[in-house]
Amino acid sequence: MAKSSADDEELRRACEAAIEGTKQKVVVSIRVAKSRGIWGKSCKLGRNMAKPRVLVLSTKAKAQHSKAFLRVLKYSTGGVLEPAKLYKLKHLSKVEVITNDPSGCTFMLGFDNLRSQSVAPPQWTMRNIDDRNRLLLCILNICKDVLGRLPKVVGIDVVEMALWAKDNKPTVTVQGNLYDGPIPSMVTETDLKVSVERELVTQA
Repeated sequence: MAKSSADDEELRRACEAAIEGTKQKVVVSIRVAKSRGIWGKSCKLGRNMAKPRVLVLSTKAKAQHSKAFLRVLKYSTGGVLEPAKLYKLKHLSKVEVITNDPSGCTFMLGFDNLRSQSVAPPQWTMRNIDDRNRLLLCILNICKDVLGRLPKVVGIDVVEMALWAKDNKPTVTVQGNLYDGPIPSMVTETDLKVSVERELVTQA
């Protein structure tokens, strides 16, 4: 299996340098391709070419509770990473894997506080399913640990995801100092099923 960019220490250091001064701790950083599309459909590349980006999950410790963020970093003309977007994970309401991308590596993240809900958020394409599972499980783990809830999950085979998590425990366990001490936590298959069932009920 190709080495994941999530294990790239150089990338992690570059991300830490890019968000220096924010008092945020990098939990995971991973290379992605960004494109535009509509909910449930992958966009055709061409005029709307995918752009290289780095997604960073970060946390910031507070006295009463921790805050969690999803940062989008882009490459400047000199190849240096710089902040492009900042999303608060407390507003993450939906994680949707685009079903008509046969690779299963493309997904969208829906935030309930975006000004224009009619404009679909960006699509993120990972290099492989392992990278996708790793990032999405990390997002779900942080939502569970820090926020105490999970977003809606669409287009994901929960059994397959849970089996992947079981086989890759070291890579998806959140070991960040989110509170006073490290909190190893795992999103379980039951958690994912409940989230997916909630989505199905909402659509019914």
